[in-house]
Amino acid sequence: MKKTLALVLALLMLVPTFASCSEQTSDEDTSTTTTPTAGEEEIVPEETEEPDPFEEIDFDGREFRFYTSVDETDATNADKFIRGLGETNGEIVNDAVYARNLFVSELLGITLKFTEANFSYSNHEASIKSLVMAGADEFDVITQDLMALSGLASGNFLRNVYNTKVMDYDKAYWYGEAMRDLQFVEGGMYMLLGDYFTDCLASAHALFANESILNDNYGSTEYINEMVFDGKWTIDNMATICEAVARDTNGDGQMTEGDLFGYTCIGTWGSAIPALVGTGVQYVERTEDGIAYCYNNERSVKILEQLNKMYWNNGTLTSIADYSAAGLRQVFANGQTVIMGYNRIGDLENLRDIEFGVGIIPYPKLDEVQENYVTSLHDTTEAGAILSTLPVDSEEFVHTCLEVFARETNKQVIPQWYENALKVKYVDGQDDAKMIDLIHDTITSPFAVAYNGTLGGYMLGTAFLTPLGSKQTDFASNYKKIEKGANKMLDRVYESFVSNIMSGN
Repeated sequence: MKKTLALVLALLMLVPTFASCSEQTSDEDTSTTTTPTAGEEEIVPEETEEPDPFEEIDFDGREFRFYTSVDETDATNADKFIRGLGETNGEIVNDAVYARNLFVSELLGITLKFTEANFSYSNHEASIKSLVMAGADEFDVITQDLMALSGLASGNFLRNVYNTKVMDYDKAYWYGEAMRDLQFVEGGMYMLLGDYFTDCLASAHALFANESILNDNYGSTEYINEMVFDGKWTIDNMATICEAVARDTNGDGQMTEGDLFGYTCIGTWGSAIPALVGTGVQYVERTEDGIAYCYNNERSVKILEQLNKMYWNNGTLTSIADYSAAGLRQVFANGQTVIMGYNRIGDLENLRDIEFGVGIIPYPKLDEVQENYVTSLHDTTEAGAILSTLPVDSEEFVHTCLEVFARETNKQVIPQWYENALKVKYVDGQDDAKMIDLIHDTITSPFAVAYNGTLGGYMLGTAFLTPLGSKQTDFASNYKKIEKGANKMLDRVYESFVSNIMSGN
């Protein structure tokens, strides 16, 4: 086993280290070079490697108990990055997960124990609540959907990880900015996002394009890519392409499934969430007096109007016979749409057998005035958390394990998945690799997708997506109807978090 580990680690050392969602900088080289005078021998300073701060730790075989989500109904899943197969099989990502788990186990002197959590979208939060209310100390860490974790956090079912002395959220392998944004109250941090919880990257939304059709219509497979890199990939430009490329291929005078569409997705709810988040809408502002909604403005009026333009035009198809992600990918594989929505970066693995060139692009900006593209996570993105039943005297052990797993995932797993799998195995061009970097770097606040359900659905649903589904463009009157209920729910959840902090969690 040690020989296997040594071989895998040696191979991993050949791969450049990956820069994660949070900002990463390298130390400046402050060394000076002295030119030897005649007759003197040049002295080359020896390079010394800093000792591992965790090298002297030995937990003497203590179990690190992980409740790992294996929800097979979700588009992406965290388990393959957390547990893997438990053995090598020649697949680069799985073998890197195996090597990491073995390395951390030997470094810290721990034994890994995995228990499968297979909950559905509708019962995940309630199932975890029942587990906590039973009072049993069974698990050190869990992975679960963001939407479930937000409800558990507000209900005081999760352990606050804000005041940890071990986990360094300024390190690149933690997504500290996103974790801080998920705080309702400063000092109340309950959800763990970082490289160890790799689904935070795999479930980031992206659009996929049929490069063959783009080349036929615009003389270049890079037509959209050029707009993206020039900062001109907007909803207006996307809608223009969708209508210009669409064709009634069977000649019956109607645009129906089987014809050529510019954009195809499944519905105007889940499929529209990344488009809405992509407009850069800011929902809340935090002040000394608490938290308040701040999206009742002219920008939101324009957002709803533009979303209607994107989803209700002659070149967009929102309803297909096989109303599933797999069915949508089949429509794309059949060459019946130029752009496919709803899918995520991790879905590149499901597109390997497509015969034509596949481009990956971000969701469009609201307009060219918007400074940056914004990439959305999904509400089923599986992040990490610690249950409130964990004894206080176990926190340092758990935090230590998580810190080392996060660090080693950044070193050993992410380079293999991101650099070798996504950018080499699953895409076929340098611009595609640059586009993955762009999408990755624009993953921002997950606040709306995490808390939408906990806050009554007012941010994503009743404010934008419900009127979009019925082709309504009047944001102001719709917001007026929901304002009182939305503010009441926001205050209630805020008070819950304040209560958690006051109780010492």
